[in-house]
Amino acid sequence: MFHTRPMRILLVTWGSTGDVAPYAGLAVQLLAARHQVVVATSERHAPAFRVHGMPVRVLPLARQEESALAADRYDRWQSPSRLRRRTRNGQDIAQVMASGVADAVREGVDAILAHPLAHPVCAMIAAATDLPCIGIYTVAPGMLLPRLSASPGLAPHGYRIAETLVHTAMRPLYAPALSWVGQEFGVRRGTARTVRAILRGRRVLYGFSRALLPKDVPLPDGHSCVGYWWPARDPRWSPDERLIDFLASGPAPVYFGFGSASPGSAECLSTTIKDAVRMLGVRAVVQTGVQGLNVSTDDVLTINECPHDWLFPRMSALVHHAGPGTAGAGLRAGVPAVPAPHAIDQHYWARRMTALGLAPTRLPARRITAPQLAGALRSTLHDEQYRNRSAGLAQILRSENGAARVLSELAMPETGTACPTSGRGRKPGPRG
Repeated sequence: MFHTRPMRILLVTWGSTGDVAPYAGLAVQLLAARHQVVVATSERHAPAFRVHGMPVRVLPLARQEESALAADRYDRWQSPSRLRRRTRNGQDIAQVMASGVADAVREGVDAILAHPLAHPVCAMIAAATDLPCIGIYTVAPGMLLPRLSASPGLAPHGYRIAETLVHTAMRPLYAPALSWVGQEFGVRRGTARTVRAILRGRRVLYGFSRALLPKDVPLPDGHSCVGYWWPARDPRWSPDERLIDFLASGPAPVYFGFGSASPGSAECLSTTIKDAVRMLGVRAVVQTGVQGLNVSTDDVLTINECPHDWLFPRMSALVHHAGPGTAGAGLRAGVPAVPAPHAIDQHYWARRMTALGLAPTRLPARRITAPQLAGALRSTLHDEQYRNRSAGLAQILRSENGAARVLSELAMPETGTACPTSGRGRKPGPRG
């Protein structure tokens, strides 16, 4: 099947704010190319798409979100009972996604674009209904175990091992939902229903630059880095007058922000930032974030949400959690940074930033101290190599067009192997 006409695309996404923002930017580009886009996500993220005029099929995930996105999800020690609750919660999320995607497919779509958390159920439904399905990822599975995947001594084998371990861990989370999809769409018994088997050979597009990865990282067949999908700015947004006045009143400040994951006490982290700024004698902009950071001095301004594509080029340096979207925005702006990762793939991107010579060091967000932070920032601000390397990479990132690559992939025939069904070609519906 080769598509040249406008398509009705189902875009399925969920997760943290950083997970979802790039997909809103991609969806806006799909609309600009005259495709119809229906978004399946939770009510929490629906406004990011509705503000651009996109219809949203709400996945009823409010209860599961509260647990899945809780601050304690990154605690190193998890009791057996908490792990069981998390497993059941993950199974519920997969089932809600499967049901929502199935309903959308019954109403008629031409293709599915799936966030990695939704990709297993989307791929199985798509295979059962002869629909193209492309995974659109802002993180590769292997990156979730950075000590394996980003270790120079283990590459490239470490990356493959990490990917296998992640897929193995995902299996119990998706097993009930995949079994339900098999029954709902008449997939014959014996057809592979594990995450690894379902995703084998499927097309996956990564929304970041290949220039950021080690040269020997072995991407699976059908997987490609296409460049970033930059978040779309709310058309109603305008900068706060306080921020405009602060920026105009002195030298470019340092940015501090830690995304939607809380790396500990807001009071302690705010004090650390305040002390580091005082040690260096610089100005700063602090994004309050979910932690509720608040630093109040003449040389520090605390702000709420602000588009990174507008804010970062106006900064002298950045201190952030190294989430893929925030790290990409900083690199695109060509502004040197100190990564302070907190959890999961943030550690991978922090390691890559230091390995590429874009940052002098990485600092663990939970244990960061004012002297450490001041020392790292001093190197970042005064050693031109970090600014020069960041500027060089920025040119590469600006030359890439991740959304255009997704559009070209949508026009390609689906080559993945479809799951055999009992009713090929019919409009899908529930059995019985």
